Amino acid sequence: MSPFRLSRAILAAGAVVVGAVLILRPFATPTSLAVTLGVGLALVGLGEILRAQEHSSRVASIAGCLILAAAMITAAWPGLPLPSVGIVVAAGLAVFGIARIVDAVRASGAGRVADLLVGVAGVSLAVIAAADPDLSLFTVCLLLGATLVWSGVAGLFYAIGRRAGVDRPRAPRIVGGVIAVVISVPLAVFAVEAYPTAPTPDAFYQASADGEPGTLLRVEPHTAGVPAGARAWRILYTTENEAGRPAVAGGLVVAAAQQSTTPVPVIAWAHATTGVAQGCAPSLMRDPFGADSMPALSRALAAGWAVVAPDYIGLGTAGPHPYLIGRSEARSVLDAVRAARSVDQLNLSHQTVLWGRSQGGHAALWADVVGAQYAPDVPLAGVAAAAPTADLRALAETLDSSSGDPTMGAYLLDAYTSVYSDVHADDYVRLQARLPMQRLAHRCRADTGHGYGLIRALAVGTDPFQTALNSGALGRRLSENTPIGATATPLLVMQGDDDRVAVPAAQTGYVERRRALGANVEYRTYPGRDHDSLLADGSPAVDELLTWTRDRLS
Repeated sequence: MSPFRLSRAILAAGAVVVGAVLILRPFATPTSLAVTLGVGLALVGLGEILRAQEHSSRVASIAGCLILAAAMITAAWPGLPLPSVGIVVAAGLAVFGIARIVDAVRASGAGRVADLLVGVAGVSLAVIAAADPDLSLFTVCLLLGATLVWSGVAGLFYAIGRRAGVDRPRAPRIVGGVIAVVISVPLAVFAVEAYPTAPTPDAFYQASADGEPGTLLRVEPHTAGVPAGARAWRILYTTENEAGRPAVAGGLVVAAAQQSTTPVPVIAWAHATTGVAQGCAPSLMRDPFGADSMPALSRALAAGWAVVAPDYIGLGTAGPHPYLIGRSEARSVLDAVRAARSVDQLNLSHQTVLWGRSQGGHAALWADVVGAQYAPDVPLAGVAAAAPTADLRALAETLDSSSGDPTMGAYLLDAYTSVYSDVHADDYVRLQARLPMQRLAHRCRADTGHGYGLIRALAVGTDPFQTALNSGALGRRLSENTPIGATATPLLVMQGDDDRVAVPAAQTGYVERRRALGANVEYRTYPGRDHDSLLADGSPAVDELLTWTRDRLS
């Protein structure tokens, strides 16, 4: 075997091995991912240098050297963050793709079609790598890994198995190029469309937690998306986290534009899941008062009520965000009501009703559990929880068997691992899914375009969990954070019959447990309504919620 063919064989064997590792993705840390991607990129660069020698291509030679430089940066720079890894890998792949396209344009043989297709696929991979490194970089691992295995197997065959002097047939290269383009180009479009758009919290959310819980630290008018005939403020206030330590939370307050001469009853709105990253605060959204974000707002204002909508700790303000961690969520809600009373332009009464949906239903039910002791100055006339994620062990079982959306599981593991030292996410997540699940927790629920589901599925896989979420230390903590106990506060639990997150059977069991412990729970179900549509415009649940609230306040 000639030295050139031997080099080809060694390179091809390396491509098969590294490609298989990229496909399997046994990465527990960003560094291991970056190093493996760097090695894979180096193989691409070496392949271009060998191609330059074989075809006397100056373009391929220069491209190979540039790709090797990108590979060295990716593999050898310790602690390089994933967004930077994505940019460097994208640069290397873009150089590869452009070089192949240039050679295809300048060439005249049948091989130009294969080079053109491979070049387009390379540029598409570069777009995927740069678009959203938190998730799409794992798609690059799969596609680059498959490409390396394909080219490696072919390279071994032609370096070892073929007779000397026999040219490679063009058809397999063209077929491979077509497959690469058909797969990579749509994924590049999806990756760009799924690019995260969560805003960055501004200086308003940065303050030290000085003062008793419920102290108003900062207030300013808020204008984005405010309904006609209303005015709104953004507030920052003190509260306490799960351990009882001082913390800061933000939120919104909205009331009728015409200031009332008599005290106005308060509706405290506890929002549904938006994410666990700082940029996921509802008060940072473009339309924080829309029907999806704050149902029945206009009708609540028309009824003469003011609405206080906390973000909770860690959304907007410094975290961690206590996702489905009861006492901390509850304190954020109760302290938001306290803080809103200090807004000079408002005249708020002590009459308070809590509304919550999904995560917010969990927060509202917990606010009732801790309210009498923690905030006796916020007496509750009633608590309405729509599709509450109340029975957390049942929710964990649902997340284990959910059909392809591990986002809530990622949020849950991120929060509980951050707050409880005995909970470790690695005990519950498969090795291949650990790093993607960590990155998924950085995404907000609003960052979900049409291509997001596919990019997420390619990153995380169909079954990321290796152990049931309601077992072990996490299961015990979930039990601790299920709101249970006797209460004199009127409770309303509203449930859609088609809900696949807070499933009806679990909700019914939860209500029966509360009633057995002496709670006054009214339970209403709604045929044809799921987790997200229960309080949508036109739902009978909205009319009944307003009537029930009016009865409580009267």
